[in-house]
Amino acid sequence: MDLRIVLGVALMLVSPAWSQPVAASDADFQARMSAASRAYEELDYEHSLEQLDAAKAVARDGGERGRVAILRGIVLADLGRRQDSLAAFKEGLSLLPDASLPVKVSPKVSRDFEEVRRNVQRELARSPRPPPDAPVAMTDAQLVSVPSPGLVPPPAQEEVHRTRSHPVLPLALLGGGVVLGGIGSYVGLQSRSNVNAAREDAFYSDRTAHLDSARGQALAANILLGAAVTAAAGAAVTWLLTGDSPSPRTEVSP
Repeated sequence: MDLRIVLGVALMLVSPAWSQPVAASDADFQARMSAASRAYEELDYEHSLEQLDAAKAVARDGGERGRVAILRGIVLADLGRRQDSLAAFKEGLSLLPDASLPVKVSPKVSRDFEEVRRNVQRELARSPRPPPDAPVAMTDAQLVSVPSPGLVPPPAQEEVHRTRSHPVLPLALLGGGVVLGGIGSYVGLQSRSNVNAAREDAFYSDRTAHLDSARGQALAANILLGAAVTAAAGAAVTWLLTGDSPSPRTEVSP
């Protein structure tokens, strides 16, 4: 069977399945945040914190992590843990400096939130981030000396022979994709196992430990699965582009 057909079938089989966690992650994050808000409104603070831990584990970017941190700060403030609340507000506002409080809070919590915002804005003003289009200074190592034209030796005569190359790169990419996919699937199962274990634990510290492990494993699984899909796609594209074209082999004669 033609190797290109095998690569095409493998890509069609793995790509939809491995792209599902990305779409499911967004829905899962929104569901967790909604559940955390409902639990807070019902004064079930422990359950709200659990849902926020789960939402942070599936957050895809800094904006979503900032939303989690701000709501966590509100819950911690109602629990009387003011220092932890201020730290959570700082984390959230560092990621989302213009964010507002997502739920109605007491005047004291609102004052703390705005005070943290002012402190974060002062810190950002002291250490501004460079714009993405700022020029990059060239180091000495990047300066390459150009030899004088008179010192350049004449090019040697070359004889070019056309030979057909073996598809080593597509096979290597496909094999790497399969390995990464297997490892990513295993880590994802471990993450799900830790989430289930956190739900069954009776103590909050144990639940937090399991959820922290699940969060790291979920991130690693997403990275591995994304790399696997990229490797499989690269294998297919590389084979289609280079499978039938001969590659030059150069022999230099003096």
